Amino acid sequence: MDALFLFLALLVMITIGGLFLILSHSPAPQHASAKKIDGTDFLPSQMYMGGDGLGGLAVNERTRQICLLKSSTSPPELFPINDLVGSYLVKNGEIIGEGKRNHPKETVIFLQGLHRQKESLITNLHMEASSEGRQRIDLLVMVRDLNDPILVVNFLDMETKEGGILFEKALSTATHWHYVLDGLILEADHLTKTPSEATQGKQLAEARP
Repeated sequence: MDALFLFLALLVMITIGGLFLILSHSPAPQHASAKKIDGTDFLPSQMYMGGDGLGGLAVNERTRQICLLKSSTSPPELFPINDLVGSYLVKNGEIIGEGKRNHPKETVIFLQGLHRQKESLITNLHMEASSEGRQRIDLLVMVRDLNDPILVVNFLDMETKEGGILFEKALSTATHWHYVLDGLILEADHLTKTPSEATQGKQLAEARP
């Protein structure tokens, strides 16, 4: 019995030792976002491609850059976060989240000039949403680009139940990306504030109860 016990213990030790040896020589798994986007030197920290394949988004918070992937046939476009002017989360034609620049003045004016285009785009995209159970969730990303300032990133466009698993998963992912962009928008605002604006904002914050 003792010999059998010793044999089994030795066998277990050899097996564990072999596993450690294999694992120690195995390459560490790489996150998908650790790869540069084709055709650029951009290394994203987060990346998402829309379900329709027509719009995608990548960000690098450390370098303060965003990359817009408009389609599989067009080259990716890189922008500093200072060129990011707005983010609108849209569910079945209703804006349920928005982030927009407040500084500087010319950026605010540029964003205001996109209002009609934004509203028309939402109407056209979500015209059939909620009819016969069809659900659609989009994120509208706005940048300072005179030719093509609005990118639509789609997270859901199908017949499904609102509140169901697929719907909630898509909404959660879209909300995450809206928060990411909103954070970058706030950072860009902070970076473009004049010293007097920054001082005034600090004084107002300190004066609040």
